[in-house]
Amino acid sequence: MSHRATHYTELEETCDGTLRSLQYPSKQLVVVSGKRETDIQKESDNMAKITHDFRASLNIIIGYAELMQNEVLGKINEEQRRSLSDILKYSKRMLDLVKDIDKRL
Repeated sequence: MSHRATHYTELEETCDGTLRSLQYPSKQLVVVSGKRETDIQKESDNMAKITHDFRASLNIIIGYAELMQNEVLGKINEEQRRSLSDILKYSKRMLDLVKDIDKRL
């Protein structure tokens, strides 16, 4: 075998060894990356459930406050009207915040 062929064979073996040594960490990275993606998806699913619960509760509060404000359930005085206006204002604001969170999920 010539010097050049020997050198080529040694170089090929070195490359093969380097590739083999890089494959294990690469496989580990894929496993860790997949686990991270799974964790992110679980977190996203949990946030979606939480925001759903908030939306449902806020919609009930808003609906009931509107019924009261429109005197469907009986007469109200001015103090009650102001309080209901505050409840509606802040509930709708909270609902907008929850919707913003949902858009980011």
